[in-house]
Amino acid sequence: MKVLFIQPRVPPCAWGVEYIQPYVGCRHPNPPLGLMTLASVISADCDVEICDENVSTVDYDTDADIVGISGSYLTEVHVNRVMELAAHFRKRGKIVCIGGSVANLTPEAMRPHCDVLFEGEGELTWPQFLKDFKQGEYKDHYVQVEPFDMSVAPLPRIDLIDAKAYGGGIVQTTRGCPFSCEFCDIIVVFGRKVRAKPIETVLRELELWAQAGQHTIFFCDDNFVGNRVYTKKLLRELIKFNANRKHPLWFSTQVSIDTAKDPELMGLMRDANFVQVFVGIESPRKASLAETLKFQNVHTDDLVDAVHKIQSYGIWVDCGMIVGFDNDDADIFDEQFNFLRRAGLVGAQIGLLFAVPKTPLYERMKLDGRLMEPDTHLSTHIRPSLMTYPEMIVGYLKLVQKAYSYEAYLERYMIALANLKPHDFSGGPALPTFRNLLCLLNLLRFYCLSTDPTRLRFFAKMVSATVKLNPRAWTWTVRSLVRLIQFQRYIEFDLGSLVARMPKKTSSESVTQLEELRAS
Repeated sequence: MKVLFIQPRVPPCAWGVEYIQPYVGCRHPNPPLGLMTLASVISADCDVEICDENVSTVDYDTDADIVGISGSYLTEVHVNRVMELAAHFRKRGKIVCIGGSVANLTPEAMRPHCDVLFEGEGELTWPQFLKDFKQGEYKDHYVQVEPFDMSVAPLPRIDLIDAKAYGGGIVQTTRGCPFSCEFCDIIVVFGRKVRAKPIETVLRELELWAQAGQHTIFFCDDNFVGNRVYTKKLLRELIKFNANRKHPLWFSTQVSIDTAKDPELMGLMRDANFVQVFVGIESPRKASLAETLKFQNVHTDDLVDAVHKIQSYGIWVDCGMIVGFDNDDADIFDEQFNFLRRAGLVGAQIGLLFAVPKTPLYERMKLDGRLMEPDTHLSTHIRPSLMTYPEMIVGYLKLVQKAYSYEAYLERYMIALANLKPHDFSGGPALPTFRNLLCLLNLLRFYCLSTDPTRLRFFAKMVSATVKLNPRAWTWTVRSLVRLIQFQRYIEFDLGSLVARMPKKTSSESVTQLEELRAS
């Protein structure tokens, strides 16, 4: 018996690599950890293959008996691709299974498109399904109700992917989050109790990634610091782990802003070689944060100071921002821009509020009759309270354009670099490879051989700022130069397509605004 797992491709996004592959040397940021984990719980008498459509093409002529498709509730485009793949393989007589967050959050919508639907975490239900399948009596719906015991978490099948096709390795140490943000689906899928993986298992996974040639690791926990006691124990072991390596691994992860209140935690992260964190700031407006129940941010007196505190430990900070809360009016766009500037947040994932099914936000919006049919994968489907829908879209698009202009990007970069100044960044990854050198050459060609004088001046100022502020931080200079290419092209090509489609759904008075925005 043979199983083919498929990770459907995702559309371009601000944090992808679709437009910067020549400068990063990889085809996708992160490997499909969920499928690699499921593959590890399948018995040895069953063949398993993994196809990540983000880095390879789907083999439609596969000899697999079962095709498992893992979909995320990311965008309409991605969900449609899940259904398209499912329909194709069902026509070819394969047993098609659908799982992942798209099945957990919208099971009724996915049910008609597959032979077997999987809800919940799959480490227990997949082995049961395959056992039933061999006996010819499998069910069409498997639900794993009880949270999986992370103390027996298996090692993911890294051997089933091309590890070097990705920007780094990926490890999950915990599931669940202690907070209750209204818009977040994490507590819906994984719960609020944080379940932790044995530290020795984590260290073994890191060793496997290093053996596969990856020297930067993303800890994909939804909140890496959700269980402080466990996190600090793990960090102490990571310090020992890196101390014994010729080339220490670089780590990044996602944390809550209250990390800034724990000097011991930040010190341990710095010493363990955590060089980057992503923080969900969401909004500089406390009323909006309180509305969405993000109390860890509400109870942080000064969010700008908190960001600077984390940066002062030599940790680069990126963030997520959201516009469209009930307390957001037309002034929120300038507030967001000014907050990013003051905090020195170079990489900001700025999005529109979206109500994910089954979340408290979704239920509240549904009850209030404020859910709309989304017309593209980039817009929200919530009718805002203090501005019109077109006003919100136009304000959002102008915000991201302004935030990723050369001038604004450079200003935030200089503030971040100044806050990182005390650190020498000596714990870098392995020595440069030929691929890395080629990527650097391509990057220099993009900026230095450009016929755009604005781009040339921006590059010169970035280099000059690094020399003056922190001449040891060249890694962040290069990364920031690369990321801006992705940000700007995403805005130009993908958000630009949203502008082109918006008038069909907007009132006449907003069409003029959108035309002006398109012209810019």
